[in-house]
Amino acid sequence: MTMNRILFCLVASLFSFALQAQQLPDFTQYPAHLFVVNPAYTGTKGHLDARINYRRQWVGFDGAPTTQTIAVHSRLWKGRIGVGGVMYKDATGPIQRFNYGFTAAYHLRFPDVEFSAGIGYNRAKTTFNTANATTHYADAAVPLASSNFDKNNNVSAGILLYNDRFHFGLGVMQVVNNRAELFVQDTTQANIPWVNHYYFSTGYNFHGHPDYVWENNILFSYVVGLPMTINYNLRVHYKEKITAGVAWRMRDAVALQAGLVFLDNFQAIYSYDIGISRLRKGHSGTHELMLAYRLNIGGTKGGYKGFQDFQRQRYHLF
Repeated sequence: MTMNRILFCLVASLFSFALQAQQLPDFTQYPAHLFVVNPAYTGTKGHLDARINYRRQWVGFDGAPTTQTIAVHSRLWKGRIGVGGVMYKDATGPIQRFNYGFTAAYHLRFPDVEFSAGIGYNRAKTTFNTANATTHYADAAVPLASSNFDKNNNVSAGILLYNDRFHFGLGVMQVVNNRAELFVQDTTQANIPWVNHYYFSTGYNFHGHPDYVWENNILFSYVVGLPMTINYNLRVHYKEKITAGVAWRMRDAVALQAGLVFLDNFQAIYSYDIGISRLRKGHSGTHELMLAYRLNIGGTKGGYKGFQDFQRQRYHLF
């Protein structure tokens, strides 16, 4: 086989595989990362919120995805403007994507609800490393120790209606249909087109006892050309200090999760995914660990000087 055909097969097959799990990173603990998939969630915590997340998917499966994420968002201008930033590295086999971006949202306050509209900018570097690829046929023309990369800009947008008890949001990621072009300097060229990702999120918090809060979240994600994916997450918070829950991802996994708030301003949550797809025999599950930090600015209950709580405020979940 020629180098052109081998590289084309490698990129095409790996890209098709990655599409089954979306081009953008997936999280079991997505309720804490909603502003990453919808910029309208930027600043909704009412305080400075910073999170570090590590996800190792399908342990034991060669070339399985790993994702490291750092994200922070906050409020400005008496709570009217939310600003944030996110940086992540996502690797699947020989393809690695390093992304950083910035988000902003305007929050329009009503007595017991807020409407938010957000936009975001992303800069991504996509690298294809042939040293991490295995070809079916040996060919001296294939440079198995080389790599190539391309950089792309993109934007995101979203809207959100929410308070401390419920939320309804719609986010669109990778609005611009551009592509990563690899090995352009050679006679070989491989293209990875970036397609639109749509995220509809909704959730509701309730309690039957003052010490317990039940947090329900559903995320519908749609990638152009693929079936819709549904994620459901149920977590119970005991005295808003201890968290335990279960999650379900359609056609992929069920998950268990547990977390703890410590030193008042820190939270750690661990989740373990149990595979239910056909790939479950080839791996031993998925691990995800998140560490979060919050900082109230201005000393007010809502987190910001001049930022008031909702009229019927009940919860201050981390």
